[in-house]
Amino acid sequence: MIPKPNTKRISLLLFLACCIQVSTIQAQKVNTPADPEYYAMDREDIAFDDEQVILANYRGFVSPRQYSVTQFTNVWFLPIGAPRYEFNLNFFDKGTGRLIEDDVPTKWKSWIDDGGSYDPLGSNFRPNSPSIMVTQDEKWQPNQYERTATFHKEYNKKWVSFSAKSWTNVSFDDDEVFIKLKLTNRNSKDLEMTLIPNQVAEILECHFKKGSTKVDSLDAFTIGSEVAHARVSSSIQKTSGNGFEISIAPGNTETYYFAIKFYEPQNGAPEISQSDIKERMERADKKTREMLSWAYDKLPKFTSSNKQLEEYYYRCMLSVLMSRYENPNFISDVFWAVGTWPYTISWDTSYTSDVIAMLDPESLKSAILTDFEQVQLKRTYVGWNGAHWDILYIQEPFALQLMIEAYIRHTGDYSIFNEKAAGVTVWEWMQRWVDELQTNYTNELGLIDVGYNTEKIIEIRTDGYNHAVPITNTLTIDLLYTMSDWAKKRNEKKLGQTYFKDAEKLKGLVNKYMWNEELGWFDNYYPDGTKGTIWTYHLFDLLGTDFLPDHQAYRLVSHLQEGEFLGKYGVYSIARRDSVHWDLIDSDWGGGGQYAGMPGRISRNLYQKGFAGKGWDVLKRNIRYIDHFPYLPQNPRIDTAEQDRSSMPLQISAGAGMEAIVFGTFGVNMGEKELTIKPFNHEDIGEATLTDIRWKGRKFGIQLTRKTFSVYEGGKLIATKFYGEEVVVQ
Repeated sequence: MIPKPNTKRISLLLFLACCIQVSTIQAQKVNTPADPEYYAMDREDIAFDDEQVILANYRGFVSPRQYSVTQFTNVWFLPIGAPRYEFNLNFFDKGTGRLIEDDVPTKWKSWIDDGGSYDPLGSNFRPNSPSIMVTQDEKWQPNQYERTATFHKEYNKKWVSFSAKSWTNVSFDDDEVFIKLKLTNRNSKDLEMTLIPNQVAEILECHFKKGSTKVDSLDAFTIGSEVAHARVSSSIQKTSGNGFEISIAPGNTETYYFAIKFYEPQNGAPEISQSDIKERMERADKKTREMLSWAYDKLPKFTSSNKQLEEYYYRCMLSVLMSRYENPNFISDVFWAVGTWPYTISWDTSYTSDVIAMLDPESLKSAILTDFEQVQLKRTYVGWNGAHWDILYIQEPFALQLMIEAYIRHTGDYSIFNEKAAGVTVWEWMQRWVDELQTNYTNELGLIDVGYNTEKIIEIRTDGYNHAVPITNTLTIDLLYTMSDWAKKRNEKKLGQTYFKDAEKLKGLVNKYMWNEELGWFDNYYPDGTKGTIWTYHLFDLLGTDFLPDHQAYRLVSHLQEGEFLGKYGVYSIARRDSVHWDLIDSDWGGGGQYAGMPGRISRNLYQKGFAGKGWDVLKRNIRYIDHFPYLPQNPRIDTAEQDRSSMPLQISAGAGMEAIVFGTFGVNMGEKELTIKPFNHEDIGEATLTDIRWKGRKFGIQLTRKTFSVYEGGKLIATKFYGEEVVVQ
């Protein structure tokens, strides 16, 4: 007789099995580039100084400090700025009467710089040395810094033993920094402490507000100047004249929340004790996650057997995203900054204009209009509150050309030329730029001559890169050809013919006076008729134009050799052979390093000109940076992963690396009437895919295998071909 099954027991077992399966799936969750955890790096692996490590959330940023569980510095919540501000909590233990300090980074720097403080290596045991927190592990991810620390000391037969773990992030809704602090009492007696806010700053400023910026201590929780204050609030309800009062039972763990707010005094001070800091901190985290998910969804998704390349692609995305501001005090709703400096500059934006066009084309159009509105043919630096200084980079029209081309490529919207800025249409502004080049920057021969000032072009601290510069002339040729095409699109045929003739004429002059056949390079041409050869990678921008003949392209590319232009992490901005101009300090254009956008742009141009091997060679060097940097900095060195403190730790132009992969490696060419796909593969890449490529409201995917590539639309195979062939979609 077969026994009757126990249905209740079977149901229970099935339920438990499902629970175990769900639990296992959750435990095995793999983070994607839509998750902040994907980008997490141990602090000890990051080759940045403290002030270069930033927590940003589309409004402002701060820098957490290494070797502390609570300290941060470098506050930027414009219009309030306090780059030298320091915050930390100190811990006063009532049982032993000892102050346990958590400002080790400050003490250490003082000891090293001038001997003005204590050597932290001797703290906690040398006579008369301070008691300090012993820090352990630190981890960075977008808008979150996680730290652990311990304290375990016996004073006069009385123990103080507790562990600390903290999480720090910044708000999107307000000008404040949040800290979640978890303390565990490891002692057999109650841990009773006063948590003492320690705020140090010489100035707190609020830009364009009149009044003294000198800081005074206002109470235990607040410091301030006449124009800006900073106050520390907490979820801890009990306070005293010294700070926040806590008591933790033996073996127990308690979690506390802190908010450090920066505000204008006339707006009123926040309450010292607040019950909703946890929720505000969670909202800040949610905003970070939403923006990463948004960017991941908007951009083509990339996978590769080469995981370093795959991570590089997404760290480029992160670098662009971290340069986005939605601060209500800024001049535009979306403000694409150059990085951590609060300026939007067309030259920097142009390096990542395709990425921005894919992310948010309206914000790219806004950046174009903001430039015309503010630059007015004379100013390049457009700050968060408007243009500053009569300093002009003559790259402005060429950068705007790239930005407009990217906008049209991804939207097909030529009506941008009819948009007005400062009462003038975009089309009229571009014509004014051509007039400016031809009227005020053209010499008697007909060459574009920027005059003596090197800074009009790029910042090279040595002289000689001035007057008739090859790249300025060749990019003007490309601009004229493009203006001719745009004029024809607008049915302005006569104007189009004029621009075409001007381009042809200038091309002839450049070949006559500037091409050096012996060296395979374009020379500078000076007013006295002499020439000079400057070996700058700036000239490789010429590879992105359509008019360069093959023999000149081959000669230019032949200089991309190891030890001449190529180094460990990319392309020297000045070739090592140029002993007159090579400069280690001003490294992004002067020699010893590279501007963040240049390796990606050079790689993309090389691919598109048919030099796929060289394109990959440049790209694979550049991807090595991700082992050292969580996001890509302004002008890192070529021979070592290092970013000097004089420039930015973050650059929007890093998006050029993504563009090199999409438009170079995968060979995506978005035309007005057809999409052409001609990818390249390399042994180091292996199998790779690029999906969610958007063109005219349709989605495409590309799969690279060792011998062939396949193109899909909406998951349906269109074609499989050998490398060297192309797929054309209409």
